Amino acid sequence: MSLLQSLLDAYSHAVLTLDRQGIITHINQRAKQRFGLFNRSPHPHGAGRLEVGDVVILADTAIGADDGGLTPEDLACIGIQERRLRTGDRIVAVGQYQTPGSRAVYKFLPSRDADRLQLQTTFRSRSITVTIENKSASVLVDGVPYTIDYFLSIGQMVILDGATLEVKFWEEKGYSARKESIRNLLQGAPYMAKETGYEICVEGYHFQDFFEGALFEAHLAQVLAGQAERYVDTAYEVNGYELIASILPVAGEEGPEGVIVKFRNVEDLWDAILERNNVIRSAEEKYRQGEEGALAPALGGGEGSASVRRYAYKLSQLDCNILITGESGTGKSFLARTICQLQPRKGPVVTVDCSTIAPTLFESEMFGYVGGAFTGANPKGKAGFFESADGGTIFLDEIGEIPLNIQAKLLHVIQNKEVCRVGSTQPIPVDVRILAATNRSLREEVAAGRFRQDLYYRLSGFSLELPPLRDCQEDVCFLINDLMEKIVEKYRAPRKQLSGEAFSRLMSYRWPGNIRELENVLERAVALSESDIIYPEHIHLESEPEGGTWKELLKREEARLLRQTLAQCGGSRSKAMKQLGMSKTVFYGKLKEHQIE
Repeated sequence: MSLLQSLLDAYSHAVLTLDRQGIITHINQRAKQRFGLFNRSPHPHGAGRLEVGDVVILADTAIGADDGGLTPEDLACIGIQERRLRTGDRIVAVGQYQTPGSRAVYKFLPSRDADRLQLQTTFRSRSITVTIENKSASVLVDGVPYTIDYFLSIGQMVILDGATLEVKFWEEKGYSARKESIRNLLQGAPYMAKETGYEICVEGYHFQDFFEGALFEAHLAQVLAGQAERYVDTAYEVNGYELIASILPVAGEEGPEGVIVKFRNVEDLWDAILERNNVIRSAEEKYRQGEEGALAPALGGGEGSASVRRYAYKLSQLDCNILITGESGTGKSFLARTICQLQPRKGPVVTVDCSTIAPTLFESEMFGYVGGAFTGANPKGKAGFFESADGGTIFLDEIGEIPLNIQAKLLHVIQNKEVCRVGSTQPIPVDVRILAATNRSLREEVAAGRFRQDLYYRLSGFSLELPPLRDCQEDVCFLINDLMEKIVEKYRAPRKQLSGEAFSRLMSYRWPGNIRELENVLERAVALSESDIIYPEHIHLESEPEGGTWKELLKREEARLLRQTLAQCGGSRSKAMKQLGMSKTVFYGKLKEHQIE
């Protein structure tokens, strides 16, 4: 083995090298695994092709995707002539090849409507089960499994000899490179023999003998001819796989001597997303190790809110009243609840939303009333919020909404640590810590005569002002992780991850609605996404209408339509391309133009 081959095999990405004529000179083990260039199945079979009377067993997750471009009409050769069948449908079927009068057994559903599809039947004493479930297409013949896992789509086919009913062929990953897709075989193409561990030799052959993809082939030709400098991290569909590839020239005296092609499978993006999230979690754990780190879920774990976290933690350990201010949606209520959890003081915690209490009921709700104070009221009277919080904490949310006459009584409670119920002159001692929050400027309210100055000074001795999210942009990544966990638990939704472009959109947005807006956007994205990954098309942000020329407006609308169609197709470029009626060259050119990953 050459030094170059050893280096390539040690590389984590799939890599192959071509000479100036497009002949494959080297390919590493990672690439062979990606493209299925060696056999892993323990069941060998010989070479051959479909013969009249052979039994064909299919499990296709999306007709027309990763099956050689199969069409519903192609299935007539195994006895399926179903007018309702459409490209993109999921199908499981058993039928005889080119056998007049035979009827296939099959089930089909639109892919978006089918998480699971199964067919069980018996053919001349052979028990057959065909299942699509959990990203796997599986065929059982008398209990023997023939299974292929997939990421976006797959076309699995098992063939039984028409005379002996012995298994004579089954699909295995790499069928596109071997020209053994479902459509190819149904149209009479031969298949290769399989032996466990057998490796297909591709070195010395032209790359088009094993790898196909219109845009990929065009870009390779351009780089080899010196017409393009290089292509880096470009989206391609090669042999039915959705790939991210870089095509890099090998410089020579008279132009490129060849190229190096580096592939990343779309499945690797999931690993990259998990790696990114693990890094964020690791950094978050680092912040949480400090005393103030317990406040990271409420404020984020970035440096922008670090000083607020430190101060909030110190105040939580003191038995003092705290005024929390900040714009709407900055997490004031969440911070108050977190302080209650961290503080040494035990006892009940009573939360009062001052904006929801009718002005005529404020006094009785806050301080209670004695029997007979109100017509029709409880004759025994009722304790107010402050009595209920005795020995613990009361959180007065939106304290700026309290009427002036009640503000005076609240000041009395703070100064004297006692309340008087409505209809009574008997003071009742209370030991209560007060946390208060408002999105108003109480200084301005005092100046306008809507808030008592003496009460303001009593409350603001220890105050915390929460910064808007736009001033702490690095906090967004920490908050995303915490909120996604919260959403999954709240709605019992499947766990989902953000794609790189979706994550970037969230990180670059200004968040006028702060944390509350971020949470709403994430909740909607989780609901809209039908796959395990949230794409930018699922991220709906409030923004000002954009102006521009007619050409600029059309360009933005084109990008929006591309993203929307990709979202509707679950991220499948091949489906989106067909739905839009675009050629591969035009479609991928548009993706590159609009920088859509």
